[in-house]
Amino acid sequence: MGKAKKTGTTAKTSSKATSSSIKAQEAKKKQIFKPILDNPYTQSNIWPFIEPQLGLDIVDLLEVTLKTGKDTSDIVHGFNSTVGRLEKQAAHNRGMHKNKSIAQIKYLFVCKFDMSPPILTSIFPVLSFTSSKNAEDRVKLVQLPRGSMERLSKALGVEHCGVIGLTGEINQAKPLYGMINANVRDVEVPWLNGLFEKNAKVPFSVPNIKQIATTVGAKKSSKKKEK
Repeated sequence: MGKAKKTGTTAKTSSKATSSSIKAQEAKKKQIFKPILDNPYTQSNIWPFIEPQLGLDIVDLLEVTLKTGKDTSDIVHGFNSTVGRLEKQAAHNRGMHKNKSIAQIKYLFVCKFDMSPPILTSIFPVLSFTSSKNAEDRVKLVQLPRGSMERLSKALGVEHCGVIGLTGEINQAKPLYGMINANVRDVEVPWLNGLFEKNAKVPFSVPNIKQIATTVGAKKSSKKKEK
């Protein structure tokens, strides 16, 4: 009985010591505030809205176009190929490149809901704006409904193709062009209005700075080693 009582006392003492140790560590933690700078020029709300039925109709017409003309140079597909082409187009249209024979992408299709992470597709609104010829001749950005990637990849005979660019020169795609021109608005990027109009008003947004409360542990004292 004496041994059992002694063991119980030892366990209680150990538990108290552990509890005191945790409290001591918590007491040493210091609350600090970390500044977080957020980008006020967000791109999440500048994708042109596509009605669900319109999105399905566009996929149907695009699928037919890809099946019949996938080998033409008027169709660019794949993330890297399309982005690279749009960047060259933007440089050409801003007078940085003098190559007059460049074929202009006019319609940009993105399987936004089939691609992750979201940051992967966040570049396309601004890229489609900057690669446009002028204010009257914009690149049309079309976000396609979920499940489009599988259908379009199959039509192209490739895997996981979520980005496709078309020029405006494909004869069999005229019904597709007409549907998009009539129903899909141009991308508007207010803070880049000066790209096409020198005297355009460019809105300025105040930087969005927030303070987040967090804690840090106490610094360990460094002891000099004895030689």
